[in-house]
Amino acid sequence: MDLAGLAHKRLIEVMVAQFVHETNAPEVIDVWLRLESVTVGVEVGADWSFRIEPCEPGQSYVMEELGSRVDVISAPDDVPFVRHIGERLIRVVERFGGGVDGTERVGAEFVFDSGTVVAESFGGDLRMASG
Repeated sequence: MDLAGLAHKRLIEVMVAQFVHETNAPEVIDVWLRLESVTVGVEVGADWSFRIEPCEPGQSYVMEELGSRVDVISAPDDVPFVRHIGERLIRVVERFGGGVDGTERVGAEFVFDSGTVVAESFGGDLRMASG
């Protein structure tokens, strides 16, 4: 995906997929950013690769055999992207460093009008923080 095409688009909504297991705190495993003309997924693949791709949120589902479920919902306030709803995404700066030669995408910095959000693959998990 050409990330330059996301520049100057307003963030309309943030959705997440949360993994919920028994009484443990929910863990965000995927994020979808609904921009003015496109929705992009921010996720970590099964191979631990960091991905940003155009896609729509999936459906919630239950894994009865594990006593777990995945809920697809509007992002809770503690997801760093939420504070930027209504702002324009100025640019996305990719971060590289994984793989044998350091050319694998391991994260990205999303620069908004009032600040940044860093999303990255960390040990196979999606990590997000305000930059």
